[in-house]
Parts: sequence; C-alpha cells; structure tokens
Amino acid sequence: MRLNIYLTGIGGQGLITFASIIGQAAVDSGLRVTVAETHGLSQRGGAVDVHVRIGEAHSPLIPRGEADVVVAFEIIEALRALPYTNPATVFIANRRLIPPPAFRGKLPKPEDVEVEIKSRVASAYFIDAYNHAVKLGNPIFENMVMLGALFALTRVKELISMDTVEGAIVKVIGKAVQENLRAFRLGYSIASARR
Repeated sequence: MRLNIYLTGIGGQGLITFASIIGQAAVDSGLRVTVAETHGLSQRGGAVDVHVRIGEAHSPLIPRGEADVVVAFEIIEALRALPYTNPATVFIANRRLIPPPAFRGKLPKPEDVEVEIKSRVASAYFIDAYNHAVKLGNPIFENMVMLGALFALTRVKELISMDTVEGAIVKVIGKAVQENLRAFRLGYSIASARR
C-alpha cells in the first residue's frame, strides 16, 4: 500500500510543519514514510512544495501524474500542482490568493482556478482555511485547518488514527498546542460537512 501526498504553497504558510506532523503520525502508526522538500526562496514568499510518501517508494519525489492527494495552500500554487494529478487524485485547495512579490501581470481569478481544477480531477474541494484561521485568532493556524481537511476528505484516516495525528501535533508543534488542535478539529469538521 502506498499513498502519495503532494503539498504546495508559499513560504511561511506552514507546509513543512504540516508534513512533519504527517510524517510523525505515520511513524507513530508503524508506517514507512518519506518526506522531501523542494523549495526556492521560500523565506521570501517563494513557492514551496513537499512530497510525502507513505508506504513503499523507490524515490522520495512523487512522479508527475501519481499524486493520490494534492493539498494546495494557495490558489495560484494549486494551478502549478496540476501536473502531479490524475483523474483519481483528491485535490484540496485553500482559496487564499497571495500575489507574487513584484508581480505586475494579471492574476487569475480564484473562481477560474477552481473551474480548471474541477475539469481535471473528480474530487476537488476548496476550503477557506485562512479565514477560518483568522477567526480562531491567528492566520498561522491555516495549516492545521488544512490538515483537518486532509484527514476528513482522504483515506489518510484509514492509515493513521485521529488520536495519533493529534499526538503528532503535540510532539511537533510544542507551543500553542490547544489552539493548533482546535484548528485541526475545525478543518476536519468543515471538510466533513462537504463530503
């Protein structure tokens, strides 16, 4: 059994923490897991992508067209993730749009991005993770809202229990644990209602 999860977003959105939690939870569940980051100027608002492979894998990077799940933390980066999808991919995207630094062109409308993604994959879900995180008191919880959505909408929960992922959040986060757990549970609840 193998599950390929491709993450994409912008530096500072918490993708590495998100992947670390999945990795820790997989290890705690007795599963083999590989986490590989590929990013450029992520600390300056640049693109970040992370490959998480649970189960047997011959390479740390997910081949194009072989992602079982895509989690896009930013709507423009969601477009860049499309080469990793196939018709069976579950695609979860945050509706947040972060204009690239010093960009002077015309940005796509989030609604148009959603239409494009829905034309390529059968299971596409769009979450307002940023706005939900702000309502919880801090936009930094956006990644935990997305983590909750991942567990609600994919077969990850068949491999890793909710208790195990919450334990991994406690291990990896270390501070503001209750707030992060609340954000995770909120994301799970919101996404479960969309199934």
